[in-house]
Amino acid sequence: MRIEPLEQNQMSWMLRPLTSMMTRRVGKVLTPFKAWAYRPGITIWMSMFMQSIDGSKVTPETLKRMVCLRAAQMIGCVF
Repeated sequence: MRIEPLEQNQMSWMLRPLTSMMTRRVGKVLTPFKAWAYRPGITIWMSMFMQSIDGSKVTPETLKRMVCLRAAQMIGCVF
């Protein structure tokens, strides 16, 4: 069973700032975010959690990038 992703006009108004930031950064709204949009509260808290990890000074930036690259390779991400 697959979750049908929401389009931007179907998403909650709370997610609009996140979709515009993603569009500026990546060029489009990614499909996983469209599926998470069914639960806007959880999506916002998860985004804040991810931002705190990205902004953390505990782990070196090069290590974070290597982990992200390896994770993308493992799931077959094209970018």
